[in-house]
Amino acid sequence: MHTYGASEPREIVDAAITAGLHAIAVTDHNTAGWCDRMAEAARDTTLVVLPGLELSTAEGHLLAVWEEGTPAQHLEDVLVELGVVRADHGDLHKALDKGFADTAKIIAARGGLAIPAHADREKGLLRLAVADRINQTLLDDAIGAVEIVDLAEAEKLKVRVKGRRELAVVRSSDTTASGASCHVLHGIGHRRTWIKASRPDLCGLRHALADPALRVRLDKPGVPEHTVIESVTVTGGFLDGQQFQFSCDLNCLLGGTGAGKSLLIELVRFALDQQTDVGDFPQVRNEVDSRLKYALTSGSTVEVVLTRGHARCLVRRAYFEDGSTQPEFIGDTEQLTGLSGRIAITGFSQGEVIEYARTPVGRMALIDAALDLTEFEIREADAADRLDDNGRLIGSLESKIAQVRARLETLPDVENRLAELSGLFDGETIKMQAKWSAEKALFEPVVGIPELKVTARTDSGDKFRRSSAIADNRDLYQRAQAAYSQLREAIEAANAQLAQVLLVVNKELVAIRQEWLERYQTFDRELAEAVSRIDVDNKGLAALRTRLVELQTEKAKLDAQQTQLNDELLPNLTTATSYREELLAELIDARKARRKRREDRIKALNKLMGGIVRIKMLSENDDSAYLAELTAIAKGSHLRAPVLRVICEKTLPVKLVRSFLADDVDGVCTATGAERKHVETLFEHVREKGAIEDFLRVQTLDLHDGLSVEFRKHANDGYVPIERLAHGQKCTAILIIALADGTDPLIIDQPEDALHAPWIEEYLVAKLRDLRGGRQYIFATRSPGLVVSADAEMIITLTSDAKNGVVEATGSLERHDLNALTLYHLEGGPVPFKRRTVKLGSSMN
Repeated sequence: MHTYGASEPREIVDAAITAGLHAIAVTDHNTAGWCDRMAEAARDTTLVVLPGLELSTAEGHLLAVWEEGTPAQHLEDVLVELGVVRADHGDLHKALDKGFADTAKIIAARGGLAIPAHADREKGLLRLAVADRINQTLLDDAIGAVEIVDLAEAEKLKVRVKGRRELAVVRSSDTTASGASCHVLHGIGHRRTWIKASRPDLCGLRHALADPALRVRLDKPGVPEHTVIESVTVTGGFLDGQQFQFSCDLNCLLGGTGAGKSLLIELVRFALDQQTDVGDFPQVRNEVDSRLKYALTSGSTVEVVLTRGHARCLVRRAYFEDGSTQPEFIGDTEQLTGLSGRIAITGFSQGEVIEYARTPVGRMALIDAALDLTEFEIREADAADRLDDNGRLIGSLESKIAQVRARLETLPDVENRLAELSGLFDGETIKMQAKWSAEKALFEPVVGIPELKVTARTDSGDKFRRSSAIADNRDLYQRAQAAYSQLREAIEAANAQLAQVLLVVNKELVAIRQEWLERYQTFDRELAEAVSRIDVDNKGLAALRTRLVELQTEKAKLDAQQTQLNDELLPNLTTATSYREELLAELIDARKARRKRREDRIKALNKLMGGIVRIKMLSENDDSAYLAELTAIAKGSHLRAPVLRVICEKTLPVKLVRSFLADDVDGVCTATGAERKHVETLFEHVREKGAIEDFLRVQTLDLHDGLSVEFRKHANDGYVPIERLAHGQKCTAILIIALADGTDPLIIDQPEDALHAPWIEEYLVAKLRDLRGGRQYIFATRSPGLVVSADAEMIITLTSDAKNGVVEATGSLERHDLNALTLYHLEGGPVPFKRRTVKLGSSMN
């Protein structure tokens, strides 16, 4: 060992630890002399030491590695079996009479792992002259992996065995370093291999080499850039005192019915305030709430630790049956929360996947889940509020215009009767009387102005009275509170001043009206006296004059209303209608912008799904609310449902109401094919019923974008709409979208529900294996495919008694206890698994 620059085993152990290695294999040529000494030197350290040999076979160098703790004597016995007598142990030039494959078989039979050494260098496997011999050796099951020096050889080897074997390729330093002509201590770890295993012993190494695509890397893994749920701690309730640790990749929760798997999924969603929307899927949400109510006591808390890169955050939330607290964030919240103030995850409760598959609008929630649509929601809500205000104004104007026009229908009759009476009196008298009558219509209504107040929305300021989600933003909350307080004070002061002025003005108006009435009464007495002097023959002129005054007053009122109609009501209606079009443009623009963002995301998703699933946007797809509103408004009009259905299907709410305001019956008939009498009946009914405001509100209805999902089994098949798929196929399509969608943690309770077993392997497992490394997955499952074939990094098994659920074991499949528990929970135990293996095994050959 002096050739390594070390005289004591501990020096090599320390050098390996300093280099950041977790395990090393001691493989001297034809000797196990240092194996026991190295194991002893590493006993009080974290370094795993695997004993081994480097053998000179008849074809080249071969590494043989055994499990940690295997005594050197066992390795020496294997050397003797291979033909190296004890006297020749340590002889660098002693070669075996067997080649790579035959030697590897003996090593495997004796519990070891065989790896051709430095295959791309001198005395390496790839330097054999016969290519067919190289290929035969690479495909031999006794060969556990191939060691290379140059990274470029890794891809070449994969191509060489593609479709015939998934062969692991590894690198190790051989304690050499750049520029060194011999083995050197600082060369330890110069070339290395990263493997995924709960422990880097031979058991962990075997599992990694059996699935190299997911467990073996020749480049250093980076720090996960995606959000990771690191741990969940529960206090109180069914899982009281339990802590769950998760990997940054695939996690699977196993256990019997009622052990707490589904509950844990729901606790994570509860803590992060990412539960199923009760508006979207009320049945699923009610089931979840019932589960939480049963499994948690009032005051129970859930703590979730999350990381992203080097950022770290703890989220704590307490459960109360009558209203739970909001999540509390501690740590690097700015780096983990979005604009919504929440940490984004994608979660599916049990049965929720199929709910997404049922309707196009429901499926759109999959797209919206990873989008921040707050900007568009605010714009849309603002435009809708202003449209409601505008609708009330237009409704009021339409009502007033209808009333005025009804009154003005009597004007010709009043004018005729007035002309007949006017001939009986002096012309100047009539003119003067008419002037006083006109003023009477003006002054009589002056009885005071009703209460006036300045109004403005200040309730939005209440939300800033809460604790700030981000501590550093507390000053902004305080400034917002101060601004709203200033506004409220100004409104109160303005209203107080307005009330004082209004009192003075109303007193003055009452006095003005009273003085006018006194003057009119004086004129009226004088006119009555004049009529008495004229009516010497008792022709009844006094009574006729009274009627004349009534007609003149009525004419004055009607003239005033005609003026109001022409100068005020109709222009105001035109202005309000024009402004409504501007508001509608704002509303439509907000929805178009939201639709564009969805379409961009759909394009990105389609690229990620590899052609298995294709999704499309269905603009303004759901007219159910439109039909319901129109049916309610048309109630009592005797219009039949098919007529209303045709109108809904053939014209949008914006256009229908626009035609109503323009009294464009023909336009609606042309667009919908409806009979003229039906459209006229609808429009007349709206006006007669006084439902103009309700009808205008129909314009703000969101018909909701929908999502068309199409699925194809194979590349050469055509796409089939999700509505025509079987239950399990629908779920598969939705899950493929979820798997391809983003980097937020994906949490699903029993994703395999209703899925055909081959589809789990062909689609879900295959997709999971392709996507690994860029996202965290947490599944409560009973599927061997998802746990074993997809190679779960972290398996958590739960068990329970009548009162509590507890963690039974955690780890990955290479751990014996986890392997046995996984076999039990997924297959029912060794006996049924062996029985199935025997009966179905013939199909494997």
